[in-house]
Amino acid sequence: MEHCTAQATSDSEEPHVSGGENPSGACGTRQDVGEKEDKVPSALEMAALNDCDKLSKKELGREVSGNRQKTNSPQSQKLILVKQIVKHIKSLPLDSLDSHSSSVRRQGMLLIADCSKVKPPLEGKEKSDVLVVCITSIFALPSIEALQRQEGHKVNVKDLYNQSVDALEVMLRALLSEKPTPAELQNLLDHLALWMTSEKAHERLRAVSTSVCLLQAASKHPKFCMSLEFPRLGLLIGQLALCVGDPEKEIGHQAVEGLYFLYVLMHCQKQPRRKMGPVTAVLHPMSKENWDIYEPTRTCQNISEIVKVPKIVDRIHSQLRAIHYSHPRQAVMMALCRLACAFMEEVSTVLLKYPLPLDRDAAGMWRILAKTEAACHTHRLLDVLLKELQERPSTSGDKASILPVAAASALFEVLSVSMCTQAVKRVYPRLLMALLVQVHYSTGLSLPDSSASRQELIPARCVVQTVKTLLLKMGCHYEFTSVEKEGGWELLASSEEHHRGVGLLARAMVHYSCCELWRILYLLVPFLERGDKQHKLTAMAFFVELLHMPQAKRLPKKYSVIRLLKGLTDPDPVIRALCVKGLITMADWPEIEIKDQVPVMINSLCGVDGRLVVEALADVKKIFRGLDGASYVGCIIGTLKPLFDDERVSVRSAAISLFGKIIKKMKKSQVLMKEEEILDSLIPLLLHLQEGNPDVAEKCKNALDECSRLLEWRLPKQVDNRKGWHNHQEGVDEICHYFVKKHQENVQRLLFQSQRYLSSTQPSIRRAAAMFIGFLVMHMDNMISMKDLDLINNALKGLIHDPEASVCIFAAQAHERVLAVYRKLKYGPVEQHKVNSESAEKHKSLSNTSTTQSTSSRLLNALNLWKLTTKR
Repeated sequence: MEHCTAQATSDSEEPHVSGGENPSGACGTRQDVGEKEDKVPSALEMAALNDCDKLSKKELGREVSGNRQKTNSPQSQKLILVKQIVKHIKSLPLDSLDSHSSSVRRQGMLLIADCSKVKPPLEGKEKSDVLVVCITSIFALPSIEALQRQEGHKVNVKDLYNQSVDALEVMLRALLSEKPTPAELQNLLDHLALWMTSEKAHERLRAVSTSVCLLQAASKHPKFCMSLEFPRLGLLIGQLALCVGDPEKEIGHQAVEGLYFLYVLMHCQKQPRRKMGPVTAVLHPMSKENWDIYEPTRTCQNISEIVKVPKIVDRIHSQLRAIHYSHPRQAVMMALCRLACAFMEEVSTVLLKYPLPLDRDAAGMWRILAKTEAACHTHRLLDVLLKELQERPSTSGDKASILPVAAASALFEVLSVSMCTQAVKRVYPRLLMALLVQVHYSTGLSLPDSSASRQELIPARCVVQTVKTLLLKMGCHYEFTSVEKEGGWELLASSEEHHRGVGLLARAMVHYSCCELWRILYLLVPFLERGDKQHKLTAMAFFVELLHMPQAKRLPKKYSVIRLLKGLTDPDPVIRALCVKGLITMADWPEIEIKDQVPVMINSLCGVDGRLVVEALADVKKIFRGLDGASYVGCIIGTLKPLFDDERVSVRSAAISLFGKIIKKMKKSQVLMKEEEILDSLIPLLLHLQEGNPDVAEKCKNALDECSRLLEWRLPKQVDNRKGWHNHQEGVDEICHYFVKKHQENVQRLLFQSQRYLSSTQPSIRRAAAMFIGFLVMHMDNMISMKDLDLINNALKGLIHDPEASVCIFAAQAHERVLAVYRKLKYGPVEQHKVNSESAEKHKSLSNTSTTQSTSSRLLNALNLWKLTTKR
């Protein structure tokens, strides 16, 4: 094992240097040289020759002496001396280490250290040459083990090497003392950083250990000023963080030590007005504030707490903003990645607190975390995000948090990394369900006012975008396209329609046989038993669609039928409707009896929104197999018929269509419906033919055909005529004539049913009802009582002042027909003829003499008649 931290040497091995101090310190055997003189003492020159062989003494002595004769300036002497030392060190072999080369190398670097007190300090190329040559002279040597094998037991290579390293560290500390600033520290560390990425472990260890020595020296130097900018601090953190996870444990240990001293320097950078003194002087109060207990002798144990501090990750993020070139950015990003390998939870937690939407640098930091080659680290990252996604966001109260939304945004970035596919597949079912629930949580959620960019991001849409990306990541392209065409993403992001969006996605996945569905199915089994309202609703919406899978039939009854039956009593009407839908799906499962539960299922739909009802009963025809009583079908039809008059066209259309399909499945011999139930459906269907919606009209026509089949009626062809009654009154006249002539026993029922529609919210239905009543009463003649005529007459009078003009006109016409029957019953045929003649004369005097039969004249006649009847 390499030992790059300095070892104390004996007095016989350490030469005395004028102006120096006794060896001490953790990182070296020599303290920085004080600044006492401005000239180079000749003793320094002689000290450089003490341990050299005779030839080296003569050569170096000759050169120094000759150069001293050319100039007497201390600064010039310093520069010449340094150049000569560099020249000799550079000439030393890099593949072996003996006492001669070690002595020359060590004495040369100690001489450079002593020269550092001569002003001005080394700059530019001269300084760079010193650093490159001296560092290479030691770092490029083979490992201690290899050197020892070369020299055998004749030389203690380890001691020679440690003495050389001690001299290098003394020299570096001396150079830092010349200019104790962050910029100078960075310059020295940059020369060491090149060796930190070496393929050879012993070279990496030497570079890291020497860097730690420099950082420690900076933290203890009384004049080191951290009030100045340290522009590449983030990059330096990254370089050391990369080494934390090095396979060589000693390198990781040293890197952690370096991060510790960096943290100390970072803390002091924020205290520019602190009194002059070592940086470590502020360490005790700082550690007491942040960590409660600090033990200077246990630095490595404290570093685990230091790295967890958000300031390090924040500093990396802030440094990225100033780096515009790809290579430095990549180095910093990889540093973050290696740091996260050891502290994934802590790093992720810091990143989750960044503002939304994520900026370029924060998004890149998430992506780099997913690019690790070790699958275990990606698993940890996904587990952290999944844990946050399972929480409920909140923007109010003491526990306000939008971390789940931030986790969804982070997952979006992670999913863009191709190499994390297998890790995502491992937790795909849990990720998908957590995201779907999170969409429900986020509907209507807005970012807190403190977020400067809150107007740019809608949380629900952000999470939906992550759902899309996850599906595409798992290869669900057909499912994605199907949901897109049906407007499913908009449904998902709506608080009222969310369960429909979830159901649409689940149906698409079942239709295209998504390979992961069985895992989702078994995940949902416990999922349905926990969580709040949104959690259960999302899970149930997905679960009932998965019941169409063949694998679902293997579920035990307590996880399928019994659970859904229990849900029929849930206070949430959407849950109840979904449970009914699920139970109907299981109607054709083997060994599952649903028919006995039909009344309970239908009762659970009481008070439920009509759209939910028709959706729940969409596949109700499955239940009719094996049913032998009218009560089951009757309760279903009784639930559907009120929906014929729902204000929403989609609900009306669906209810009428479902009714028609149910009737179509029946045979006369089955006696599954009472005749009265069919008769009560005729008028609603007949009138809704006239509402003007082609889709509804088609559904009504089909349902009427099935009703007439079961009743064994032959309805007149005018029923099939799609032309409106208001333009073709002969059609409604013929229909009413048919009812009175062929089904006299049911006419009274039809008349009273139609009266209910005089108060319909749809003008077209009110108009059609008035016309139907007028013609039906006219054909009934003496079959109707005076009492019933009075009721009808009063109802029609109310429509004469309807806000819709066409309703007024046809209500007036219907009213006139009812009055005619009324007078006939009251005065008899002779008196009725006189009344009719008088009425005709008045009508004629008010009418236009034109004989044109255009639509406008007919309307004018109707208005005149309306005025006449109003006066009467």
